[in-house]
Amino acid sequence: MKQFALLAAVILFAVACQNAADTKDETKATETKTPTAGMFAANYSNAFEMGDMALADKAVLHSWKNWEANKFDGLGDFFADTVTALWADGTTFTGTKDSLINEWKKVRANITTVVDSVDAYMPVYSTDKKENWVLIWVVDYSTDKKGVKDTTAYQETWRFNKDGKADLVLQYQRKRKK
Repeated sequence: MKQFALLAAVILFAVACQNAADTKDETKATETKTPTAGMFAANYSNAFEMGDMALADKAVLHSWKNWEANKFDGLGDFFADTVTALWADGTTFTGTKDSLINEWKKVRANITTVVDSVDAYMPVYSTDKKENWVLIWVVDYSTDKKGVKDTTAYQETWRFNKDGKADLVLQYQRKRKK
């Protein structure tokens, strides 16, 4: 009889643990989709998963490498026909990819040397909006034509359309301490 009671206790314990695990998994799934009390609800989306690394490799990193090397040929292949960019200095650009690249060329013409250090980057996919994004963190070390050196940390968020072309760039910056 003691063996039966022990066996019954073990079975009940196993079932209870399984139910607790199931409840924990359901709670975890719910928490990732809806904010808990006191948390902010995401205005745009909070449903992201890891995205397409090829977008980060080919577009974002390629554009930073081209900026560093002062080479812009072929960069238009990575952009949609119309691009919107909200730059860290508060200006907004909306226009063709060729116009964007021409603006970059003008700015880069005033800089003699650039060394970029990519700290991190990650592609993400918004499952509810069905959009690809790439986030990148870069430190830019530059010297202008007057010999003034500058170190600026950037965070950029790039959105890609269904054709895998960048159509939106959001840029933020922080000047580095000297």
